[in-house]
Amino acid sequence: MPDIDIRHLVWDDWNREHVTKHGLSIAEIETLLAGWVFGEETYKGRYQVLRTNHQGRLLSFVIGAVPDQQGVWYVFSARPASRRERKRHGPQVESDQL
Repeated sequence: MPDIDIRHLVWDDWNREHVTKHGLSIAEIETLLAGWVFGEETYKGRYQVLRTNHQGRLLSFVIGAVPDQQGVWYVFSARPASRRERKRHGPQVESDQL
């Protein structure tokens, strides 16, 4: 899994609405995705990042690099991890990685 350097997240109306539908706040996401994180490359050059929040919930994020802007990422998806994701990654993604 590659290390991803997240210095700034880009927000617009679409992704703000998307994450709030899943009961997540922008502040929580920015805290969980700040700095260096581990990601798994998915499709279209995007990465899935799994992080555990302070309540112990495993969350799944899909982010994509903003072209020509080092460390700037767009949040395509942020939601609670699926059962399959929790089973596959749960114990490996600890909150102490924050």
